[in-house]
Formats: sequence, structure tokens, C-alpha cells
Amino acid sequence: MQLYKNFFKLINANRFSISLYTGIMIVFALCMIWSAPFQIDKNSTNATERSADYKNLGVLYRDNDNSELSNGLRDLLKSYGSVEDDTKSSEESINDILYFNVADYFIEVPEGFQEKIDAGEEVSVDYNSHSQVSGKTFSFVSDVDAFINLYRSYRAMGLDAKASVEKSLEMSSSEVKFEAVIKDKATTRTNANEYALYMILLYFTYSSLCILCCTVGATIISANKKNIANRIGASPVKPGHYTWVQMAGLMTFATVLVLFFTIFSFLYAGSSDMMKNYGWAVVLNLITTAFYLCGFTLMISNFNLNVSSLNLISNTFGLSMCFLCGIFVPFYVLSSSVQNFAHILPFFWTGKVLNTIYAGSGMNYTCNAETIFSALGVQVLYGLAFVMIAIVIKKIKQGKAA
Repeated sequence: MQLYKNFFKLINANRFSISLYTGIMIVFALCMIWSAPFQIDKNSTNATERSADYKNLGVLYRDNDNSELSNGLRDLLKSYGSVEDDTKSSEESINDILYFNVADYFIEVPEGFQEKIDAGEEVSVDYNSHSQVSGKTFSFVSDVDAFINLYRSYRAMGLDAKASVEKSLEMSSSEVKFEAVIKDKATTRTNANEYALYMILLYFTYSSLCILCCTVGATIISANKKNIANRIGASPVKPGHYTWVQMAGLMTFATVLVLFFTIFSFLYAGSSDMMKNYGWAVVLNLITTAFYLCGFTLMISNFNLNVSSLNLISNTFGLSMCFLCGIFVPFYVLSSSVQNFAHILPFFWTGKVLNTIYAGSGMNYTCNAETIFSALGVQVLYGLAFVMIAIVIKKIKQGKAA
């Protein structure tokens, strides 16, 4: 118990760092709260403009088939706006083009597309866009699918490929339209709280990591200094017990963060669909995230580091995971290789829970309890792994000291 009390005496020495990172966290939250209504209204305005001027779309088109059907599809796309042929852009370049709205869609026709359609096989074109979940996107894909199905029907009626394409274009040309679901601004603004909370909860990973590492982690490093460690070693306390005291101190500090975010979430956006339907998942996600962050802090704090090195590692690690796991940028704009790599990082699983329960995130996850609990379980496993590694490091250091 005395060790536990002394631990918080050492934390008091780092109160400036605690105040600094807490202030950054609060400023970010206030910025999200202030900007969320404008962002929601901007999206609504853009949707209105799109629905009124839908024929000015830019499509990046890659034709690997060069058949009557693929050329006919290009002609259909030209009725929406401009079509630019592309044969060599990398996946990363295409993601950048879509993210920065240089083009609205990227469509790729696979090799042997017409041949497989004519043979009655199930095949489809690949498409990508910056707005993957929207009425505009679904309408666009629906029109493309309708054109392909018309071609399939005419071929089944005995027409040749060229005639089938011409007939399909004739039937499709008058159907080209986008329909966007627009809400009143009064209704849209009620969703601003949910959007702001979603962003704040995503940022919880980075802000909490900084607070735990750069404040409590610095305290652990101070306690590991030779003069303090010698005093602890002279006390009737088992060396391994002190590791658990450090973890208890971390968890106590993390509990304060979790309680603060939980209370804020329900007070600020308790009436939102996300909190009404999945408030329990938000709270559990905060707990499991805080747990693995505590384990990570305990692990790196037991290396022979100084406070400056700890700050560098925590910020580098935190920022890297935020960009790789879809915290700071939408996950779907990242390349497939980055998305696959992100699965081995703990921040991904925190983001997955939030993206699962937040409507319109663009992640296309199925919102069910199994998905949520599997992601929470992975976070717990990360936390346990970090704690076990920290214990091993501590025992190795004690063995060398002996």
C-alpha cells in the first residue's frame, strides 16, 4: 500500500505534463464539437449540388478487356461526365486521386469480362470512390449493374454483342440520374453531436497514450532510477510485486480517463443512435483500449530509457498507428497492403469497434455483437501480451543486477 501511495507522489512531480496533454485533449474535443455541425452541413450541401448537377462527374477508367461491352460501358460513363483512361496508376495514387476529389470514381473492367458475361458467369467491375457509403454511390453502381444486366438479357435473346450494347445504351441513356437522401438542416444538426463524439473517441487512443506514457510512464522511469530502486530493494517487498503496483497505478489513472470519457459521452450525445443503441460497446471499448495502453506503457517504461526517449517513442508509435489504422485519415482511402498490415496493430481494433457502431463510417462492417466482442477480445490479448513482456523485461533486469 505504501508503494502505491509513493507512486502517486512521484506522479505529482509530473503534473505539468499531465496538464499539458489534458489541455491538448480538451482543445481537440472543443474543436470537434465546434466544427461538427459545419462539416455535417457541408456534406448535405455537397449532396444537394451533386443531385442537381450529376453529369459533371469525373471517372478514372481502366479497361483490361477492350471488348464491345467494356467500350459500351465507357460510353455510358461519358453520359455522367468526363472519362479518363488509366493503365498504370498505382493503388496508392488512385487512392490519393479519389481522396482529394481529382476524380469521383475509379472503375476497372477485368480481363475476359465480356466473355464471362456471355458464358453466363457471375462477374462484375471493380469500382472505388472517396464516398463509398452514400446514396450517390449506390445509385451509380446500380446504373452500371443495370446496363450490364440489360446487355446480358439482350444476349440471351439472341442479339450479337454489338447490337446488345447499342440496345442497352439506348435503354440506359434516359435513366442516368443520381438521387441523394437529403435531410433538413435541423435534423442534420442533431447528428453533429454523434459525429463529434465519434471523432473524440477515436482520438482517445492517441491522447490517452500520450498522457499515460509521458506522465505515468515518466514516473515509472523515475522509480527505476538507481537511488529509488535501491530504497525499494531494501524494503520487505518482493521485486515482482512492484511491477504489479506500477500496473495498478497505471490502471487507476486510466480509470479516471475512462470515467471522464464515459460521463462526457452520455452527457454530450446520450440521445444519439450510437449511444442509445451501442453505449455499452463504447464503454467496453474505452476500458479495453485503456487496458492495452497501460500494458504498453508498462512495457516500454521498463526499458533503460530517459524521459525524452519515452516521449519520442510514445509520440512516434502513437502517430504512426493513428495514420496506419484509420484514426487520422479514413481507413478506406489507404491501400490494401496498409489495410492488411493495420490488422496487427492494436489501434486498428479500437477503431474497428467505433467504425462498426457508427453509421455511415464507410468501413462496411456488419454491426453485430460478434464483431464487436471479437475486436474487444483482441484488445485484451494485446494488453495481456504487453504486461507479460514487461514482467519478463523486469526479471531479466533483476537477474543482471544480481
